[in-house]
Amino acid sequence: MVRKIILITAITLSFSNVILSQITPATIIDYRRLQMDFDLENSSIAKEVVDYEGTPYLLDQFTMADILLKAGEGYKGIPMNYNIYNDDFEFLMDSVSYALGNNSIINHININGRKFYYLTYTYNAAEIKGYLELVADGKYRFFKKHRVIYTKPQPPSGYVEAQAAKFSSRSPDYFIELIDGNIVYFNNLKDIAEMVPEQGRNINDYIKDKKLKARREEDIIELADFINGK
Repeated sequence: MVRKIILITAITLSFSNVILSQITPATIIDYRRLQMDFDLENSSIAKEVVDYEGTPYLLDQFTMADILLKAGEGYKGIPMNYNIYNDDFEFLMDSVSYALGNNSIINHININGRKFYYLTYTYNAAEIKGYLELVADGKYRFFKKHRVIYTKPQPPSGYVEAQAAKFSSRSPDYFIELIDGNIVYFNNLKDIAEMVPEQGRNINDYIKDKKLKARREEDIIELADFINGK
């Protein structure tokens, strides 16, 4: 099924007249504060519409979410969705979606019972900032990075029909937060034994005994609980 995607253009607008007719439990004061926190007075709005298949979003629809800021304050009951492709959260205001953009002030976002943290992590020796979903908590935290890829539309060629643009899901990447605070990617569960050397032998034995696999998230969570003594 072909759907519609809104692409961001550099059109500036003011939100000063659109905060009075919201359909969320958030108060007008909260929306005004949210405008200032995320500098939404100078936010860009989507104008161009393009056909596509699949979805760049985590959820089928915008869902009430809570935002906790690093400063300790936050917002409750904001209709939001995670745009995996853009690696940014969007929220609805007057039936239009806007990207948060200023993510560095966020501690985490709680949506649909899931927590997303804006963090710096290491992937293939590169330091990257982005959203990671918490999958296991404790002394060693484990995270998941959602992934989608975008395929450009293709014009008709010979006997081949034209193909619409498409978003396709890919297997997520998984990360562990070490004692020193570094968040690093692991390709297989045995990598974790080297990252947690004080438990290395026990971790390898547990992986072998339980026949755990890195491609199964439930196995990653089980190993995380074992490492964290749960």
